[in-house]
Amino acid sequence: MMLFIREGSELENDVARAWWRLTPQTQLPLADGQRCLVLYTGQAGGPAGPDVRDAVLRLLPHSSEEEALQLVGDVEFHLRASDWFVHGHQHDPRYNRVVLHVVHYLDSAMPTRRADGSVVPICSLLDLPRPPLDIPAWPRQYTSLTPDTAEWPCQRTPLTPQAMTSTLLSAGLQRFHEKSLALGRALAELAPGATWSRYDTCLLPALAEGLGYGRDRAFFRAAGLRLMGLVASVPEPLGRAPEPAPLDTTRLRILHALITRWQQAGAWQTLRQVLEQEGDAKATLSALRAAFQPLGQARADILITNCVLPFAAAVATLENAVSLASRARHIYLTYPGLASNRVTRMMSTQLQLPTEPEQACLQQGLHAIYAQTCQAKDCQNCLCGDQRRGCI
Repeated sequence: MMLFIREGSELENDVARAWWRLTPQTQLPLADGQRCLVLYTGQAGGPAGPDVRDAVLRLLPHSSEEEALQLVGDVEFHLRASDWFVHGHQHDPRYNRVVLHVVHYLDSAMPTRRADGSVVPICSLLDLPRPPLDIPAWPRQYTSLTPDTAEWPCQRTPLTPQAMTSTLLSAGLQRFHEKSLALGRALAELAPGATWSRYDTCLLPALAEGLGYGRDRAFFRAAGLRLMGLVASVPEPLGRAPEPAPLDTTRLRILHALITRWQQAGAWQTLRQVLEQEGDAKATLSALRAAFQPLGQARADILITNCVLPFAAAVATLENAVSLASRARHIYLTYPGLASNRVTRMMSTQLQLPTEPEQACLQQGLHAIYAQTCQAKDCQNCLCGDQRRGCI
């Protein structure tokens, strides 16, 4: 595969064009003499952070005695290698998943180093041949694939709609149980504090972290612990801005209001009363959402499905509360769809679904399959790819 970068161009977009023109199995020469095999070019990044998310690469060994190293992570584009430091990425935790630095000019011998200390391989596109190609600007999308042109097993031999629903349901339940087990382990290790119960000491930081989904999870979790009066080391905010973004500021104020409200009544006690009260699932859903006001419904739904319901299942296991376990599972299975996000959109396109799932459990199934296999393009173990299991 040959690429073309216009001589003298000052457009970083040229580097991006060259990257998106790559095809699977392309070998890239690295600055240290090693070679890198491109297995998947990834997804375009957002306005903040790395240019590419979730690329899949394989560092080829120098000799037959060594093993290839597979990398899954982000890719950053720059016109010059030194721009990494000019832009301050060496201090920015948002770039700690970068596994390849793609540049035009290799103008610096200084290693590309992330904030966590890891060194990132560098590829200069000037080391590649230059055909006069009309290079597209953006990543290809899988909107018009046929079995003859599909690149992935899940697209060449797609599951039937019924089998797809069954597979996503199974994966969504697996994700629910994994979250419940993790919360149960955390709960078992905690002791009650002077102000907060053992349940709240486990649940409230998880809810605080949930407010940071898609943003700065570590910072939100630490902020939640501090607002509870517990010892916590607050990490440097992503982006190293002197003040939080307006959205983060609003969510932090709501977090403070919720923690203040629950300091007397207790967060888990309040939510447990809602879960155990008599009534249909729709009424319970409305009451759960009301418990999180003034938080908006979309974010409240995310907290309920990702934190509250798995936590209820963990408590039910700990206390052998069969009714609570059944109630949490039933609400989870009937919960309406959550707000669309990057993963659900990308996975719906990858699996060629006509629309995004309209149930939260099925959306969670998309997240589970993405995290387990699709992020690394491990098709041989994917429930929707080479491995056809998981139907219930």
